[in-house]
Amino acid sequence: MRSSKFVLFFAVIVFILISCGGDNTVRMVEKTYPDGKDNVVVYYSDDKDHKKIKEEVFYQDGKLQSEGGFQDDKRDGVWRVWYQNGNIWSEGEFLEGKAEGFRRVYYENGRMRYSGQYKNDQKVGEWTFYDENGRKIKVEKY
Repeated sequence: MRSSKFVLFFAVIVFILISCGGDNTVRMVEKTYPDGKDNVVVYYSDDKDHKKIKEEVFYQDGKLQSEGGFQDDKRDGVWRVWYQNGNIWSEGEFLEGKAEGFRRVYYENGRMRYSGQYKNDQKVGEWTFYDENGRKIKVEKY
């Protein structure tokens, strides 16, 4: 009996600690559709600065349309956009608000449309383009 009380007590303490150890963000619905469903949701840091750290945009049916992070109110990290059918439309990296790193854009059927790299918001290197069947149609060099 005593050991089962201890186990229960320990489980409750662990649950409380896990619940309190969240990611310290505040979720704010900034725009809704006429039916009240979320359109734009922004996450802010839960500290004195309340910095914008993430944004999510939803289609009216509730499916995710785009998401990405922020650092000092500028796009930062990987940003992704989806077609309404759920397939990825584009994904690319940002650093301090500028395109930096990979960029991939897809057709609605899920096949690659083009891909390349950015450096300081400028296209660099080879950019490869494909048709809707996945065949390479051209390469551009920057």
